[in-house]
Amino acid sequence: MAEVLRRVRPTPVDTYLANPHKGCCTFQHFNGDELFPGTSWSEEGPLVFSEPKHSPHHEGYLPTTVAYCRWFWRVLEPADGRLDFSMIDGALETCAKRGQTLAVRLMAFGSPKQPQVPDWYAAKCPMQDKHYKSSPQRVPVHDSPEYFERWGGLVRAFAQRYDGHPLLESIDVAFLGPWGEGAGQCGDEQIDRFAELWQEAFVHTPRLALIGGRQLTASLKRGSGWRCDCFGDLKQPGSPHVRKDLSNNHHYESYPKQICQAGAQEAWKTGPVHFETCWVPMYWYQNGFDLDFILQQGRKLHGTYFMPKYTHLPAPWMERLATFCRTLGYRFVLRHCSVTSPVTPEAPVKAEIWIENMGVAPLYRRYDFALRFRQGDYEQIVPLKDVDVRTWLPGDAWISRSLPLPPGIKPGWVDLAAGLLDPRTGQARVRFAVKEQFSDGWVDLNGFEVRG
Repeated sequence: MAEVLRRVRPTPVDTYLANPHKGCCTFQHFNGDELFPGTSWSEEGPLVFSEPKHSPHHEGYLPTTVAYCRWFWRVLEPADGRLDFSMIDGALETCAKRGQTLAVRLMAFGSPKQPQVPDWYAAKCPMQDKHYKSSPQRVPVHDSPEYFERWGGLVRAFAQRYDGHPLLESIDVAFLGPWGEGAGQCGDEQIDRFAELWQEAFVHTPRLALIGGRQLTASLKRGSGWRCDCFGDLKQPGSPHVRKDLSNNHHYESYPKQICQAGAQEAWKTGPVHFETCWVPMYWYQNGFDLDFILQQGRKLHGTYFMPKYTHLPAPWMERLATFCRTLGYRFVLRHCSVTSPVTPEAPVKAEIWIENMGVAPLYRRYDFALRFRQGDYEQIVPLKDVDVRTWLPGDAWISRSLPLPPGIKPGWVDLAAGLLDPRTGQARVRFAVKEQFSDGWVDLNGFEVRG
């Protein structure tokens, strides 16, 4: 019998895939909840959880697999040493029901009109008077050992309970200034201590440091990704002395400068990049912002997440935003597979597979690339443990293997499929962007013949 090289070249698709660890995020809410009204949102994370109002997601928003929530210290530790993580448990349970994972930030305090450090801390630990945007505020002394011990202790307790939880998407490195976003004073040694604390506490969960200043460089050196909180800022307020088109904004002055100065240009290869919108996209639309430029910057920066604060997205922009979110993070296309047929029980199965990452970043979590052999009701799944999908940067990956025929396979036809498996469940959780895909997430690779 002549040997035949069986080739399969699946058809790429441009549709939305509900893949984990990427794309648009909800904020302080979950899939199916009501949107925030107008262009407003809340900085205070959810404490109670109810049934969804919409299914599967709100029509004024994009579909998502990630929920981003943040909570203040006051609710996490209402009394000295009495921790309350019930809202975290509730959020994780809600994510499990709504098909999402949970990205988290813990915040010591907010702006002057928002929750401050717990009363018990302010009564017994070093505090100082500051101004935030001209408003007076009493804040903790960031360099004090008490702040490191108490705030750091809460972070450690959170990590001991949740690091490595399968539904915990990421954790923000947040300790400096309102919301932990950097507008505060802290010495380099203390910043290093906090960066080391997050690194030691979160061994499995990706860490994200806010872009800008020493807090970013300290965390990047310790393997974190990064996030920004004013993505899309093209505001042109103008003044009697400065033309509107030459006004200061984040995208022209802050972000390129801070990324270059921190040496963060290549950080996306090992840690996620998260874009939180400045205001919300409806505000951009109402003020004539250049959406194409904003999205181009996001792709250039190799973003994985887009968090527009769970507000109504402008209908005329919906398709462009949807396309942007489809390209964020990873997007794997299985381009080609060839298998030599027939094979004998003693001979290996020789497979050549080309996979292209059409996204702008890798997948930062471990998933197992596997081949599935089926013959009638008999099935064998063979994970290729030496294939690390986290190394699949934008561009090509090539898998060339000679595998022994799984035991139990008899002479005759064998169906072959490929999948990206969740190592915890063995299910094909990450879908390829191809048409020839079964409902269970496996890609049809036709098959080969076994000769007796």
